[in-house]
Amino acid sequence: MKTNMLEYYQQVLDKISLADAQVFRKELRKAFKRLLPEQRAELKAWFRNTCVCKVQPDDLRTMPVQVQEERSLRR
Repeated sequence: MKTNMLEYYQQVLDKISLADAQVFRKELRKAFKRLLPEQRAELKAWFRNTCVCKVQPDDLRTMPVQVQEERSLRR
Protein backbone atom coordinates (compact mmCIF):
# COMPACT_ATOMS: atom_id res chain seq x y z
CA MET A 1 0.00 0.00 0.00
CA LYS A 2 1.41 3.34 -1.03
CA THR A 3 1.49 6.12 1.58
CA ASN A 4 1.21 9.72 0.42
CA MET A 5 3.75 12.25 1.64
CA LEU A 6 1.37 13.98 4.06
CA GLU A 7 0.60 10.71 5.84
CA TYR A 8 4.28 9.80 5.81
CA TYR A 9 5.30 13.04 7.51
CA GLN A 10 2.47 12.74 10.02
CA GLN A 11 3.69 9.27 10.97
CA VAL A 12 7.31 10.41 11.25
CA LEU A 13 6.45 13.48 13.31
CA ASP A 14 4.17 11.47 15.58
CA LYS A 15 6.93 8.95 16.29
CA ILE A 16 9.65 11.50 17.06
CA SER A 17 7.50 14.11 18.80
CA LEU A 18 8.45 13.00 22.29
CA ALA A 19 11.96 11.78 21.55
CA ASP A 20 13.93 14.83 20.44
CA ALA A 21 12.69 18.40 19.99
CA GLN A 22 15.49 19.43 17.60
CA VAL A 23 14.92 16.50 15.28
CA PHE A 24 11.17 17.15 15.42
CA ARG A 25 11.63 20.78 14.33
CA LYS A 26 14.02 19.72 11.58
CA GLU A 27 11.55 17.15 10.22
CA LEU A 28 8.68 19.64 10.46
CA ARG A 29 10.64 22.19 8.42
CA LYS A 30 11.54 19.53 5.88
CA ALA A 31 7.89 18.52 5.57
CA PHE A 32 6.80 22.11 4.97
CA LYS A 33 9.43 22.53 2.25
CA ARG A 34 8.44 19.36 0.42
CA LEU A 35 4.64 19.36 0.69
CA LEU A 36 2.21 21.14 -1.57
CA PRO A 37 0.45 24.24 -0.16
CA GLU A 38 -2.85 22.43 0.51
CA GLN A 39 -0.94 19.60 2.20
CA ARG A 40 0.90 22.15 4.34
CA ALA A 41 -2.44 23.48 5.57
CA GLU A 42 -3.55 19.94 6.43
CA LEU A 43 -0.27 19.25 8.24
CA LYS A 44 -0.63 22.49 10.19
CA ALA A 45 -4.17 21.58 11.21
CA TRP A 46 -3.03 18.08 12.19
CA PHE A 47 -0.17 19.54 14.24
CA ARG A 48 -2.46 21.94 16.10
CA ASN A 49 -5.05 19.26 16.85
CA THR A 50 -2.73 16.53 18.09
CA CYS A 51 -1.25 16.35 21.53
CA VAL A 52 2.21 17.02 20.05
CA CYS A 53 2.16 20.73 20.84
CA LYS A 54 -0.26 20.84 23.76
CA VAL A 55 0.78 20.83 27.41
CA GLN A 56 -1.50 19.08 29.83
CA PRO A 57 -2.12 20.83 33.19
CA ASP A 58 -0.55 17.86 35.02
CA ASP A 59 2.66 18.33 33.03
CA LEU A 60 3.09 21.89 34.32
CA ARG A 61 3.53 20.66 37.88
CA THR A 62 6.43 18.43 36.90
CA MET A 63 8.18 20.95 34.63
CA PRO A 64 11.06 23.05 35.93
CA VAL A 65 10.07 26.65 36.69
CA GLN A 66 12.26 28.02 33.89
CA VAL A 67 10.44 25.95 31.26
CA GLN A 68 7.07 27.06 32.63
CA GLU A 69 8.15 30.70 32.37
CA GLU A 70 9.38 30.24 28.79
CA ARG A 71 6.06 28.68 27.80
CA SER A 72 4.09 31.53 29.35
CA LEU A 73 6.24 34.09 27.51
CA ARG A 74 5.52 32.46 24.14
CA ARG A 75 1.75 32.88 24.53
